[in-house]
Amino acid sequence: MKTMKRREAIPLVPLSVAGLTTLAMKAFSQSMPQEDHVVQYSFSSSEPLSIMYTQKVRQMLTWIRNTQSDNILESAYMTARTKMKGNTCWCMWDMGHGHNIDIFYPGRNGLPEIFTDGYDPEKAKDGDLFLADINLSTIVSDLDKKDIFVIGSPVPWGMDAIGGELIEHEAAKVRIRPYSRIWIETNITTHGAVMQIPGMTAPIGPVSGIIGMVTFWMIVADACRILAREGVTVPVKGDEPEINREREKPAIDLCNPLMDEYFEEVMSQIELIGAELGGIRKIARMAVDSVLSGGRVYGYDRYGGFAAEARGRRGGLLLTQGMSADENGNISGWNSWAGTEKPSPKDLVIMGLSKPDDEVDLRVLDTVRKAGVKVVSMGPMMRDNKIPEGRTVPKETDVHVGTMCDTYGLFAIPGFKQKVCPTSGALLNQIFWATCMEIVCEIYNRTGGDVPNAFLSVALKGGLKNMYRLFEVYKYRGY
Repeated sequence: MKTMKRREAIPLVPLSVAGLTTLAMKAFSQSMPQEDHVVQYSFSSSEPLSIMYTQKVRQMLTWIRNTQSDNILESAYMTARTKMKGNTCWCMWDMGHGHNIDIFYPGRNGLPEIFTDGYDPEKAKDGDLFLADINLSTIVSDLDKKDIFVIGSPVPWGMDAIGGELIEHEAAKVRIRPYSRIWIETNITTHGAVMQIPGMTAPIGPVSGIIGMVTFWMIVADACRILAREGVTVPVKGDEPEINREREKPAIDLCNPLMDEYFEEVMSQIELIGAELGGIRKIARMAVDSVLSGGRVYGYDRYGGFAAEARGRRGGLLLTQGMSADENGNISGWNSWAGTEKPSPKDLVIMGLSKPDDEVDLRVLDTVRKAGVKVVSMGPMMRDNKIPEGRTVPKETDVHVGTMCDTYGLFAIPGFKQKVCPTSGALLNQIFWATCMEIVCEIYNRTGGDVPNAFLSVALKGGLKNMYRLFEVYKYRGY
């Protein structure tokens, strides 16, 4: 492997931030706590499973903030420096059932144009930066040849995660850590999920998506701040009107890190999921009504990220499928692995939103309504803390959950025309998985003790055999 040369990062880092002179050593010396990585749940517990899951997520995120902040902040500095030099900042960062699913789609509100989606060996060159936790052998071989500054983190599909010895799939036997000059540890395991339910053969409640989203936006928040401090600005995607600076006073302090502010806001919003537990449980009951009557539960979003999270996900339920549509709102795919069927009044569609009044989402809503399908929604219902006039998806679905988050970003950075760093993707992720936790409990209560099946990673020993066995169970009982 090509010998790594650490670039001079310290001149960009304020000396007043304690400990940053030894960040490179910390990136490789950080120890992990010896603690249980799975929460054991009992159906006799008085605490809702959904709340136990979100509490575990918040605990994991808190550990990351408390122990990895130096590495996250240095990542922001290196990102800003690479951008200012004119080099490319590549990004393949795990955000769930696929990389980059919260960020790289057309019109993503609050996304500054700093990172380039993916990694192209034909275009990548010495001096570029790669935010990378996806393990692909073709990319690793290219990193052997070039001087790329890699910021790495473990993912369930890879040998860097806890439990890497359980992996038997050859495609997953790759490591990104040996190439990483900054390493952001997360304590994630190769199972990728954190709730162990009695009777279920795999843990449920994935966490790589929420961890990836939060760490990414923490890095972006300070990269934008650092660029602005140097008088550099970049375009921001989305349809937010230009910032009214009079409304955004006091202005952002460019000398103080923003990542903690982003972290605290996300943590607060995740906690507020408990305030909408009534809506979540109503959706869970509707989902189980569909399943027990022979119908199906679909996750839809315009660009496919939420739909991917809903289908075939390690730690996810077999009973949820993905759904896609074309720009005219016509359904182009009703699910992934369970076979295609026409929409039925027995079905439930969960619409995952990044904005409340997206024109394509409204067309899809009309399409599924005509088919008699039950429809609920998750995600932001407001723009700039106001409910838009006219038609919106949340106004017209049977249930909506997501009053705590907004379409736009959090930070009005000086020089940037729109706010950056939204929380909507992270909250959509957590609302959905909290709902899946309640679906588990609803099935248990309605069937006299049955539990739904969950996917075990096919990269792990016995995972592929387990998946095919569960497919047969699904065909028999629907969950």
